[in-house]
Amino acid sequence: MGDVHIALPSSLAQFTGGVRHFSVQGGTVRQVLENMQDAFPLLAGRVVNEDFQPLPFVRVYVGDEDVRNLGPGDSAVAPGSTVMITAAVAGG
Repeated sequence: MGDVHIALPSSLAQFTGGVRHFSVQGGTVRQVLENMQDAFPLLAGRVVNEDFQPLPFVRVYVGDEDVRNLGPGDSAVAPGSTVMITAAVAGG
């Protein structure tokens, strides 16, 4: 298990004190997302549900691959990988 880099959109940075890029430990998608929420508790319920599956309006990518295409949340994440999170923004 090694450091995985996280990139958040500006719309979620309000829940991290403005931090958009940081690293957490994790060897699986679930571990990375759990550790991200441990580091920034206000993200809980804003990125993934209680089963650590991305919410419908959120996309989570490991590299260029949407985690929904990787299978279960126990899919491996290599040290040094980037996990990018995007969230739909609505307005009108």
